[in-house]
Amino acid sequence: MTISELALIAALSTALAVAALITLVREIRGRVPDPLKPRRQVANRIQRARAELPAKWQARWRYLVTTAGIVTLAVWAYTGWPVHGLLAGAAVLGLPFVLNPGTSGQARIERLEALGQWLNHLAGVHTAGIGLPATIRSSAKNAPAPIAANVRALSERLRSGMEAHDAFDLFADEMSDGVFDHVVLLMQSHAVYKGPGLADALEAMAVTIHQQAADARDVEADRAKVRKSARMVSVVVLIVVLGCMLNQAWSAWYQSPPGQVVLALLGGGFAYTLMMLRRIARTTPDPRLIEIDKHRTRDIVLSSAYGTADTTAQPWTPAAAATGRKEHAR
Repeated sequence: MTISELALIAALSTALAVAALITLVREIRGRVPDPLKPRRQVANRIQRARAELPAKWQARWRYLVTTAGIVTLAVWAYTGWPVHGLLAGAAVLGLPFVLNPGTSGQARIERLEALGQWLNHLAGVHTAGIGLPATIRSSAKNAPAPIAANVRALSERLRSGMEAHDAFDLFADEMSDGVFDHVVLLMQSHAVYKGPGLADALEAMAVTIHQQAADARDVEADRAKVRKSARMVSVVVLIVVLGCMLNQAWSAWYQSPPGQVVLALLGGGFAYTLMMLRRIARTTPDPRLIEIDKHRTRDIVLSSAYGTADTTAQPWTPAAAATGRKEHAR
């Protein structure tokens, strides 16, 4: 191995070690999300992936990330090769997803049922003559658990003075489900026109959503066989790969710069295959009706933070699509 190759490996190893340590420290310390600041796209994907796990894994997520970081550094130090450590850490971090390939469908059903309950509560409170923003703020403390964090974030945005239309947009963007988009469009329409009949519309929508949740449970029963097969294939492949890596005759060639590149490609391909198996077993949410690009999201947050937003509610028009917000009829 030449000096230039050693220098390259040392530089890459140092960069990866620093990134792993920073991530490890952030997870150990914990982070308190700002309800006024929307998550980045990558953070949203990680949050949605975590939401697909069972509750016990979600509660131990920080410990799981910490363990994965420790395993990465330990295997890296033991073997002397970074890709070995990264793949070992990725295996630890991905184990809950391998063992639970189809919990997203159950989680979505729980969110739909929670949404139906929340809408019934909103309808009951709104009937008493309380406005929609005040109704949402009063319901935040007793929101159903599957959507409680999102409802509290929506309540805090409304309480901070953010335009209701923009706060509902961010709520829809966080939930990323066409069913929630229907609810958001109804609320945005009421925020603009202030017409009567909102309580009746919320109750009718709650009935429809409860029926959708019941239908989704029937579909989930049929998908159980696919999920079981995906879990078995994933576990068998992981065992085979682990056995090959423990066999020195098989893994010796990978302890070289070219072998590290090939091993990284094979590990990435294996991870992609597992993701495809998981995607097959995953329940797809309804098509989105509201889409907000990252520039529009940033403008909403900055306008709310600096008080530059126009306080006059405006109905949606086709010209508004030019500012980054698009609405599509189902």
